[in-house]
Amino acid sequence: REEMAGETETDRVTAAMVALLEKKHKGVKAPVDVIDKWTLLALQQYFESQAYLNSMLMSSSEDDGSAEGAVGESEADEADEVQASTACAAKDARASIPIQALKVEDDDEGRPRQKREARDDRGVLIYGATGYTGRLISKACRDAGLDVTVAGRNAASVRALALELGLPSVSFSLDNEAALDEAVGRAAVVVHCAGPFAQTYSAVVESCLRKGAHYVDINGEIEVIEAISKYAQEAEEKGLMLLPAAGFDVVPSDTLAHLVAERFKSCYPAHFPSKLEIFFHYNDQGALISRGTKNVMKGGKRGVYYERQDGKVVEIPAKPTPLKERKRCDYGRGLGLTVKQANMADVSSAYFSTGIPNIKCFMSDIASMRQLRCVLAKDQTDGPDAAENEEGKSFLFATVSSDGKSHRHVSGSLACPAPYKITYVAVVWILQEILQENFKA
Repeated sequence: REEMAGETETDRVTAAMVALLEKKHKGVKAPVDVIDKWTLLALQQYFESQAYLNSMLMSSSEDDGSAEGAVGESEADEADEVQASTACAAKDARASIPIQALKVEDDDEGRPRQKREARDDRGVLIYGATGYTGRLISKACRDAGLDVTVAGRNAASVRALALELGLPSVSFSLDNEAALDEAVGRAAVVVHCAGPFAQTYSAVVESCLRKGAHYVDINGEIEVIEAISKYAQEAEEKGLMLLPAAGFDVVPSDTLAHLVAERFKSCYPAHFPSKLEIFFHYNDQGALISRGTKNVMKGGKRGVYYERQDGKVVEIPAKPTPLKERKRCDYGRGLGLTVKQANMADVSSAYFSTGIPNIKCFMSDIASMRQLRCVLAKDQTDGPDAAENEEGKSFLFATVSSDGKSHRHVSGSLACPAPYKITYVAVVWILQEILQENFKA
């Protein structure tokens, strides 16, 4: 009953847009059950087509109440909103994502490629490559033809992975500044995969700044993103990019938040978007977590929620809410699931991508319980197996709203593959763009 059942109005409008998308060379929306057959290129095209579709299908409305009405509405209300959104979208039927704002050209396979030539012949250093997600990223980078060196603290594990993938390797501890700097100095980009990131980020970020390498990580910790932002001025002066949370946390949700915020601004230019809420849901396989994620979750502070208020991340006591009083979210598909507040990385990152000062994140109770079972399990595996990563699905919903008597809100939804699959695809895409000198310091 939790799976997608029946065809919603959004599905019907989406289907009608497919022909248009084909003409615009934006990729084609495909059923989630065939995603496991897709190549890396197809997944990248899927990201673009989903962003494009959602930019055209953002639901917009105005009322005198609160933004609560943006979630859990009836299918009839949803149909009215979608019709209103397509009229609004006609004014500007473009995806407002940074990469599409640049001049691009299609290659022989239809994938937009930057015209610039790479100016840095150094490769990619993946630290923490022997961890669950690090291995997925290392393999995906190799398969994409990137010049990769795998690295980590345990020499035997690193050598074994290097032999398995046919890649060069280097072993060192982050406590060894000289060895760290030597390895970073040979890389154009460092992908940091060794958590808990609260304990490891600073050594790698500071080495990147010393040695002139871009920094990318896959952390999902609010305090780490906030801490890395303090290095922004130095990085900008040196022409380097610091990009935390480059995996499922927060690539798809950040894209959706940006698109919804841009849609709000285009539909209601006289109103200030003051509030952003992002909702997460997964199917059984999509809710599975790795051993590293489990350790971060177990080590997190209990009994508190984090949210952004007036531009600042604040900590508030977590108080139980009776089930009948909880928010509900339909995730754009009529699900009507109860949700609870969640400490997702978007509380930090979405502020930098949207400028919205008040941000909260939520997760469905169902998905939250699934993850809790993983945290409490005594026989936890390294992470989801290949089949589970292929079968996993993630569902996101975001609402941007304004305050005041003349209330406005715009909502959008996004369905995508499992979190760990999104992570390695997103990191490869990001690395390809950085190596083509397409980045913002």
